[in-house]
Amino acid sequence: MNNAGRPHRSHWPGRCFRGAFICLLLAVGATWIGTSYDFPVDTRIVAGMNAPECAPVRALPAGSRLAAALPDSDRCIAFFMYRTSFPNAANDAASYRTWVMQQRVGEFWQLLGYVLILWFAVLCIVAISAATVKGLVRRLRHAMPTDADPTERERRGRTRGCP
Repeated sequence: MNNAGRPHRSHWPGRCFRGAFICLLLAVGATWIGTSYDFPVDTRIVAGMNAPECAPVRALPAGSRLAAALPDSDRCIAFFMYRTSFPNAANDAASYRTWVMQQRVGEFWQLLGYVLILWFAVLCIVAISAATVKGLVRRLRHAMPTDADPTERERRGRTRGCP
């Protein structure tokens, strides 16, 4: 490309901005996927909430682990474990889903900074590696020019067969 008469433009600010934006997107995505994995909506708990045979578990006060007896139905075990494990455990599906979402969002904001730093470090390592490879390729091209390119020979003032 011939840049005669035009100043050399540097593209590094745009590349840094795109890299930072990609780093932010990767950090947000990875963190949200991680929080969704850590706090899934357990279908067994929701099924226990909706089952009529789990009414005694629903009537238990939340977090009453010592005062509660195990339910007779296997369908109620997961709901029972949830209900007795947390002092603010919900007893209906909508409240349970809201609680799970609150847990996800809380963990998301807690971990986002750490994950962002991790992705930024990965991005820096990739950028430094790419710059190093690019510099090595430029140095090798400059050190070992090929004589097969006629424009290169003319630029140097040499022709084939002449010293």
